Amino acid sequence: MISINGLQPTQEMFRYSPVAKPTSSAKNIVDSFSSILNQGLQETNNLENQSDTLTRMLVSGEIENIHDVMIAAEKAEVAINLTMNIRDKVIRAYDEIMAMGSR
Repeated sequence: MISINGLQPTQEMFRYSPVAKPTSSAKNIVDSFSSILNQGLQETNNLENQSDTLTRMLVSGEIENIHDVMIAAEKAEVAINLTMNIRDKVIRAYDEIMAMGSR
């Protein structure tokens, strides 16, 4: 493996740089944000699975209450739309951050 010794002077610059260094609290924020996103995705997946299960049960005649099936389908649709909107905003924020770096 090739050693990258050329980066050591750059790393030394950061020691004296006024740029904020990542701290353990920054790591906690990233972990917390990641955890929130994962929980949201899991909940969206659960709602979609529940909707699919109820739809199959309705079609097979195991249940007759279409009201519950429609409510589950609407919950899943709202969760998917919210997830897509969050994804779009995260991508837009990432693009803006990348554009700032190229200025």
